[in-house]
Amino acid sequence: MPVRTAAHGSMSSGRVQLPGEGAPMDLVIGRGLCAGLAATLLAAVSAAAAGPDLRLVTAAAQQDTAAVQALIKQGLDVNTVRADGATALLFAAHWNDLEMVDLLLKAGAKVNAAEDHGVTPLARACENASGAMVDKLLRAGANPNQAQESGLTPLMVAAHTGNLEVVKLLLGHGANVNAGTETRATALMWAVSGRHADIARVLIEGQANVHSVTDKGLTPLMFAARNGDIEMARILLAAGASVNETTADGTHLLPFAIVHGEAAFAQFLLEQGADPNGAMGGVRALHAAAGSVSMWLRAWTQRLGAGSGFGFGVPLGKPLDPTERVTLVKALISRGADVNARIGASAMLMGYVGYPKKGAFEPFACGTGDLRGATPLWVAALTANGSLYAGDQAPFFYGRTDGLGDVLRTLLAAGANHRLTTDDGTTPLMAAAGLGRSTFDPNLKRGSRSRGAEEAVTILLDAGADIRAANEADFTALHGAAFRGLNEVIQILVDHGADINARDFRGRTPYRLAEGSKQSFQFQAFPETAAFIKSLGANTAISIPGTVQERLRDVPAVDAQQQ
Repeated sequence: MPVRTAAHGSMSSGRVQLPGEGAPMDLVIGRGLCAGLAATLLAAVSAAAAGPDLRLVTAAAQQDTAAVQALIKQGLDVNTVRADGATALLFAAHWNDLEMVDLLLKAGAKVNAAEDHGVTPLARACENASGAMVDKLLRAGANPNQAQESGLTPLMVAAHTGNLEVVKLLLGHGANVNAGTETRATALMWAVSGRHADIARVLIEGQANVHSVTDKGLTPLMFAARNGDIEMARILLAAGASVNETTADGTHLLPFAIVHGEAAFAQFLLEQGADPNGAMGGVRALHAAAGSVSMWLRAWTQRLGAGSGFGFGVPLGKPLDPTERVTLVKALISRGADVNARIGASAMLMGYVGYPKKGAFEPFACGTGDLRGATPLWVAALTANGSLYAGDQAPFFYGRTDGLGDVLRTLLAAGANHRLTTDDGTTPLMAAAGLGRSTFDPNLKRGSRSRGAEEAVTILLDAGADIRAANEADFTALHGAAFRGLNEVIQILVDHGADINARDFRGRTPYRLAEGSKQSFQFQAFPETAAFIKSLGANTAISIPGTVQERLRDVPAVDAQQQ
């Protein structure tokens, strides 16, 4: 039980200042009386040092009902508390021992005594979901509105543990249905979060406020969205909640559901009339449906404490699979979602290494800068190229990247503009080819193949994407493929007329990047990719080797890979 344990009640004694101390005692009082007084005081100090008699509390903690009964008969104080404030009655409620509770209550136990964090016997009974115990304590005068230090009330505990009988008992004894914790969470929110539909109905019948808001701006309906609980949403909507409700910072329910991976719930919201252009943190629902957007929501998640993000694009909830994405994208477009909407939040693909104000010139960021302004097509193109990591780790971070081609085709067919760039000038084609991604695996001779990238690049080229476009730091799509060591993507780009000798702002060609370059904090070389680019006709005399560019000229080749 979450009560703080302590050594059984030893109380340290300080030095006792006696009357007249420091002066000759026989000048103050007779020697005989002095000796008697000293003995009395010594006995008092010894008793204090021994501390309270905790045998009764200990017996209750050990579920020893016979011992509790015997100690009560001996006259021990039933309200003795341990150092952490726990009483025998609290332990009896914890063990759901009805007989022991009867013994203690008849002996005068205080039914509302709380331990140091404010936990009462009633709160413990609610946590145990024991209707019989709750009824007994309420009849004995337990206060249904006595809250813990955090503001947690017995009704909130009961709503969370899910016993309908207990909830009804508390409401019948005057529990405040709209009380809030220190974070303003209510019993209804606890019921919704715990997926207890029957309890949510009873609370609403008891006038629970479906529009209540936590200090972070979350509503009961948002808790249902986070769970993907359509039944609960129907209950809340019937009670007056709105599918178009927004928080104080403008967070809309529809993208909130999508970024938590609840595709069916998002479809339900659309069917109930949700705004297809609803946004959160500058990201619209269509962006969230098209691909991973959590890097743009980094500030949002930090503000709400609702997830990490870390700038990697880690999803807030479970990632959507491509089929779910396509279905959602089509549904949003059919209801009027803007296919060329721009993300309003600044972000970096690798936000842990730099700042958007440096743009694509950030030396650790692998060719991209501030990604504000991304369109749904841009997001889908980026997601199609997979993770920052190679191989099997990618699905963990981004979900499946195969099948994103259908999302790209759907967006293009609906009028998505492949020429629209992010603030740093990066096009969807560059994102699909790999620009902005980092790799660190010293044992790789080339990058792990990305069929998603190959498909996305081909789709965008067929749609007319400019293969020679460069962003603000002169990176091209071919530079992106070289950063990732994607030989197949390189072949596609060269076959479509990419400038194989294009130079970035540091004068580096795709060949030089594959030969060796800093990616994030590490040096990565793809010798097979460099040789492949050379075989396609690259001028290997342009610029200087990556080991020189990154000041690793004197480091042995094997060690350079570890830098």
